[in-house]
Amino acid sequence: MNSRTVLCFVTLSAMLAACAAPSPDRRLGPDQPVAYRAGAGTIESATVLSLASAPASAGGTAGPGTSATMAYRVKMADGSLQELVQTGERFEVGERAQVTSEGRLVRP
Repeated sequence: MNSRTVLCFVTLSAMLAACAAPSPDRRLGPDQPVAYRAGAGTIESATVLSLASAPASAGGTAGPGTSATMAYRVKMADGSLQELVQTGERFEVGERAQVTSEGRLVRP
């Protein structure tokens, strides 16, 4: 290999490694606990991760028994961001919410 090929390879490797670095505000994995900061914030995004529903009776449709697992991004009053995943009570983008120290969203 010539030096130009090696330089190109090293440069591309460094760029790829920089893209793979995790953000400090993001959850890194299920085996790494997350410390949530309790406080008030505003829902910036809400994404459906999965839908689960109770079995519908013959001829019935999925209705009130349907619950979604949602991922929320919350902008806190201090400007920081927190990401939470929960099932149950739903929140809309732009809505104010309270983050508990257990990582749950509740209405203020």
